[in-house]
Order: sequence, then C-alpha cells, then structure tokens
Amino acid sequence: MDRYLIERTFYDLTDTVGLSAQQTKTYDASGRGSDNNNYMTPNTVTSSSTGGQYYREITSLEIIPPQDANGNYEDLREIRLVVDGKDTGHYILVSGNGNQLTNPPRQLVWGGPHLHIKLGEPLWRVVQDKRANPNMAVRAIAPKYRNNVSLAVYSRYGVTGAGSGGFRIVLKGYQYTADELTQLAAGWKGQVYAQTLRRVIQGQPPVNFTFTLPGPFGPDTFTALPGGADQRETKINPYWHFATPAEATSPSRAFVLSNLNALGGGTGHVEDTFQDLGFEGATNTNALIVRGWGVKGIPLPPGQTGAPGVPGQNLAFAGWFVNGDFVPEIIGNNGIPMTQGVEPLAFGAAEPFIAVPNVFVPIPRFPGELLLYKDNAAPFITDNGSSIPANQVAVAIQGVLIENVPA
Repeated sequence: MDRYLIERTFYDLTDTVGLSAQQTKTYDASGRGSDNNNYMTPNTVTSSSTGGQYYREITSLEIIPPQDANGNYEDLREIRLVVDGKDTGHYILVSGNGNQLTNPPRQLVWGGPHLHIKLGEPLWRVVQDKRANPNMAVRAIAPKYRNNVSLAVYSRYGVTGAGSGGFRIVLKGYQYTADELTQLAAGWKGQVYAQTLRRVIQGQPPVNFTFTLPGPFGPDTFTALPGGADQRETKINPYWHFATPAEATSPSRAFVLSNLNALGGGTGHVEDTFQDLGFEGATNTNALIVRGWGVKGIPLPPGQTGAPGVPGQNLAFAGWFVNGDFVPEIIGNNGIPMTQGVEPLAFGAAEPFIAVPNVFVPIPRFPGELLLYKDNAAPFITDNGSSIPANQVAVAIQGVLIENVPA
C-alpha cells in the first residue's frame, strides 16, 4: 500500500473505434464498452474498482479530443461520469469536442500545467485549512465513490478519430484508507457561508447553513460528503455544463440558453435537458455559485450539414438575465461585447486566437461574483442584427450547485 497521499489515475480509456451518428456508448469499470471492446489504455490501470479497500474522490477529468483525418475536431458531444452506478449528468456534463473543450490534460492547458483544472479540491487539503471558516463543504466537492466509476459518451454526428488515434479520457484523484479518513475527522467543518456585495445592498439573504452528515465523519459517511452519491436532503456538487443554441437566434433579441419560458427561453433553444443552462431558483431553495463562465464562437463539427460554417457568425454580446435584469449592464443593457477575433470569455481550443494547435484555454473565471439563490437566471447571447446560426456558439458554466439549502 502507498503510504503517501498522492494523485493517482483511477481510469484511463482510449477509444480508437469511435461512434456512429446519434450513438451513445457506455464503458464499464474495466473499460469494456457497450460494443464489447476493451478500451482501457494499455499499461495504465485495469479497473476503477476499489476492491472494497479504499475510498476515492475524482479531482481531475482530462480529455484528449478526437480529430478527423483533416485535423478537424469531431463531435464527441457529451461525456458523463457514472459513479457507483449513478449517472451524474445532472451535475457534470462536459464536451469532448476540442473546439469547446473545458477539461484538457494539464500539459495541454495554455499558460502551463500549473493551471490544473479541478472538479474539486482534495478533501485532505481542504480539511487541513486553518482559516476560521474555510467553507470546506463548497470546496471539497469532487465526486466520491466507494466501489467504481465508469463513463457514458454521446455523439450526434459521429466520431472517427482518424487523425488523432481516437479519443482519451482520464480520471485522476486521491484515495483514502479508513484510518486516514478517521484521522481527518477532527478537522472537518461543515459551515457554509456565501454572499455577494450586490445581494447585501439589495437585502437578499446569504447562503448560510451547516452541512450535516448522517453520522460521524469517517469511512461510513464518505459518500455522504459533498460530491458523494449518498448525500442527504441537502446536496452539494460540482456543476459543469455547456450548451449551444439548437436553433438560429431571432435578430436583435437576446437568446437565452434554456428551454424554460419562465426564464426568457423557449422550446427548442437547447438540445436536451442536460444542456439547459437555466436556473429556476425562485421556486425552490437551490443555490448556484457561478465560478466560471465561457462564451465562444465554434465551427460546426464534421458530419453536420454546412460544416464548418463561420464560428460565432454575428455574435455580438453575451450576459445573464437575473430576475429579468441584464448582468452585466454595460452597453445599453446588451452585456459583454463579443466580436469575432475578440472574445474575452473564450475557452476550448486556443486557435484561432493563438496559433498553436492542440492547446486549450480553460473556462474563464466569472468576471466578478455571481451567487444565485432564490433567483431565476440564465445566460444569453445576442447577435449584431443578423441571426446567429444554430450550433455556432458554445456557452459553458462551472461552479457549485447546492440543492435544498436549509432554512
């Protein structure tokens, strides 16, 4: 047994077969696909199973995206984790298309490998934080499992991987013994407090509660911690979601990335419920701490009619609707200017802004602070007077979702 806490690989899959159009493929804990091929990358790991001996958290998801024979990024549209048999797409839905990739390997992140993209901070590091209120429960949110983890992927237009040798998905994190978790127990603090300056001025309440476990902190309650599948009524999880407009925008009108009419969206605005970026918090007690927000013009993937099109054609502004107000209020209530060649919220492939292939930009941090609690909100994009074609812009959100905040 390794006597040191060190990040390790739990799952390493390389799919060289690809997907046909409209195909969903699943992979079990040992990398065997639903087509009965074994895709676990040779000379890495053989299974994500703990063997009943360890307690694991997934702090890192890394994706090497597929390319066709011409070097175009292909339509690996959705990637979801299945943790201890439970699909986590409600919380984590990321794209494997390089143009809008949010989770590249650290060595391919523009700016250097120190810009490690984490699903959540390691539990051991957070618990040893000596601040008075380190907000542990909204930091140590990495998915946690007791048995195994597996994957599900989807493509609408197909994946060949002919120019890249397929695609690769790697899950990394930390594992604990029962003794290590027992040792960490004394340092755990469940207090949560989140508030913003604007909410204070407007007299809106903070998110303020203590996250409780069904028993003492330790092996028996590990998967009831934030990020775990066995949390009680109040749940805290990482939130990674993206969307593209499923239809062309109406000229000179804000296009909301949600199918919910109550949020200013409409039926058919996004492809499916997983891609719905609307937050209907006025009717429940959920909260969303938005930490990252990205907007980028993207080409259509190979196989889609009209590909590649013009990335971000007619995109002019991006912002949020929060309770009917524009956020931010910059130019005539339009939002942040977003023009071709100057996209301050760009993420995914660094090209064409930076002429370096196969290097990726993380989701930018939200340019300010945004806490949604008892609010209705959704991100939007606006055109320049001519409609933005469907699927030519990608929007991504990263943060922390708290469900059922205690009164």
